Amino acid sequence: MPLHAILFDHDGTLVDSEATHMQLWREVVAPYGVQISESEYWQRMLGVPMEQNAADIVRMYGLDADPEALINAKIAANERFLTEHWFPQMPEASRILNHLAQQCRLALVSGSQRNCVNASLSGHGWHALFEQVVTGDDVARNKPHPDGYRKALDLMQLDPQHCVAVEDTEVGVQAAHEAGLRVVAIRNPLAESHDFGPATVVVDSLVEAERWISERINR
Repeated sequence: MPLHAILFDHDGTLVDSEATHMQLWREVVAPYGVQISESEYWQRMLGVPMEQNAADIVRMYGLDADPEALINAKIAANERFLTEHWFPQMPEASRILNHLAQQCRLALVSGSQRNCVNASLSGHGWHALFEQVVTGDDVARNKPHPDGYRKALDLMQLDPQHCVAVEDTEVGVQAAHEAGLRVVAIRNPLAESHDFGPATVVVDSLVEAERWISERINR
């Protein structure tokens, strides 16, 4: 089946952002006397949209707090970080994106807020590479729902059967699969408990994802 477009996830797929997000969440909950452990973050919060993370934190730790207050605090923490920083790219991400953009249409579908994504696009010079950018701010239902992927497909006027998504978490794989896309899942050692069953193929790195995709573009 011909491949017309590649739809990339952002956090953990193109940029190494999760350790930063974990630290920012720790800052948000510190006033409540809570410490989020690494195991709790990687197993329960990795790749999960901020709104769901906030609700889960209140439930897991029995906090006397409104999830909306945690969301607002996390947004503020993100903004402070992004005033002077952007997330570092995953190994060879710029080379891979530039290479694939010469052969195929690209889009970015992220569950993160647009300011986080825009910081990466500007910091790494990626704006011109993506035909469409859909973030968690652009849809009513974030991942694991398929709304972000469906919106990108609609904007690009593409059939999902002619596209592939690149993801690194269970919720992302589920969202792309439910939108009808083939999915390349990048196995993160920190997400060993994630179910990648719906993925078309599971690889160990973005470089391996590029290789798998390139073979199908050139068929």
